[in-house]
Amino acid sequence: MLQAYLFIIVLTLFNLVIDVPFALYRTFVIEEKWGYNKTTKGTFACDRLKGLLITCVLAGLFMPLILWIIHVAGSALIPCLMGFSIFVILFVNLLVPVVILPMFFTFTDLDEGELRTAIFAESEKTAIPVSQIKVIDGSKRSSHSNAFVTGFGSFRKVVLFDTLMNTHSKDEILAIVNHELGHVAHMHVLKFAAISIVKLTIIFSLFSLVLNNPEILLSFGVNHTSAFMALLLFTTILDPFNFPLQFGEMYIIRKAEYEADAYACTYNHAEGLKSGLIILFKHNKGHLIVDPLWSALNNSHPTLIERLQAIDKQIAVSDKNN
Repeated sequence: MLQAYLFIIVLTLFNLVIDVPFALYRTFVIEEKWGYNKTTKGTFACDRLKGLLITCVLAGLFMPLILWIIHVAGSALIPCLMGFSIFVILFVNLLVPVVILPMFFTFTDLDEGELRTAIFAESEKTAIPVSQIKVIDGSKRSSHSNAFVTGFGSFRKVVLFDTLMNTHSKDEILAIVNHELGHVAHMHVLKFAAISIVKLTIIFSLFSLVLNNPEILLSFGVNHTSAFMALLLFTTILDPFNFPLQFGEMYIIRKAEYEADAYACTYNHAEGLKSGLIILFKHNKGHLIVDPLWSALNNSHPTLIERLQAIDKQIAVSDKNN
């Protein structure tokens, strides 16, 4: 068990060292060239160390449990791993907004005023409870803009990047917030979790075949039974099989973005959403024309043109119904 944990730490350190030059280039050359970078070298180093710390802690928590389940589960391996995966998904979704994000960003309450009042009014209008409205200091690292909704039920909060507030009008911010509330209304987080569970069921079924086939371990030079090595090798050889599945995953995620846009349109935010997206596109220097195949594999959001066309269709349908 200790050897497995130490191996994970060494592998993480190795990947961290390999990635550092590329991350430095992305941040201090590419992002700097286009005026986005606000990260200092000290902040960059601290973020890397915090990321390593989080990885070590999570590995220390989960790796022994996974190996123990593999060791004792027997014929119940797949349902046991599924139950553990569901726990991890819920745990991480709760942990990220409460613990991990505050390690990297500072959250402050949105000041009392017209915008705060209007966002709470949107919450009441859509019947999606929001308990807090926070502003995140994204400008300390980048000038990119964003907004999101996190939490569940009465613990749900709207989070606005300070860069978004500096570049968008109140109506545009409300439209973007309504889009995020659309993700909640359509239960996209739960649907994505369900898809992940189905995918994991398939993956764990394949893993059981590797675990019970010593010839696979021998083909990689491992001449002894090792649940950890079976798991490590399986995650490596699984990558080529994940490639075609990524097309389906990206399609589902992009479909969710269309649904959230349509939701904002139903609450009379179509024009505000269009102008807000155009400003985001200009400010973030997004690609206007994207290769369809590359987009299908890599883009979690539809292109600006695709989204504007979909919103225009939504407006036409609404005008026709009225």
